[in-house]
Amino acid sequence: MKKINDTHTSDHQFRLPFSVLEVIISVAVLIIGIFYLIETLPLASMASGSQVGPGGFPLGIAIITVTLTSLLLISSVIKLIKQTDSHHVTFHRFIYVLISTGIIVLIGGNLESLGAFFGTWIMATGIMFCCGERGLRLFILPPCIGAAIYVIFVIALGVYFP
Repeated sequence: MKKINDTHTSDHQFRLPFSVLEVIISVAVLIIGIFYLIETLPLASMASGSQVGPGGFPLGIAIITVTLTSLLLISSVIKLIKQTDSHHVTFHRFIYVLISTGIIVLIGGNLESLGAFFGTWIMATGIMFCCGERGLRLFILPPCIGAAIYVIFVIALGVYFP
């Protein structure tokens, strides 16, 4: 019996260097983070300052996001210039990245109706599934992450979602 090689699937896949994808995503997230930071500045002036509230919390998240994304962008540009990263993202992984991004946007847009616990649980499950997790961790880690977010933000910090 003749063995059939399945090389045609790898020949037609879209390949993008991982460092280029990192730069593209970093720039996109940095733009969103800066927009979010600008939107939170008026909220910071309305906050009482005594508790984590509607002004301080989003401003803190925005500052952390912009700072960390800037560091990732700098690191990605350095890797791109030095060409030290030989990894490529193939088309099917690129689709998973887009699906994961869609999950984050959908959950973020519906967090009010889902709540902190279930929203985080569903988002973590979707992203872990897109990243290739198929084991028992797919059923154990997301509810633990949801519970941790709920305990930290709702119980400990008193940040309630409407």
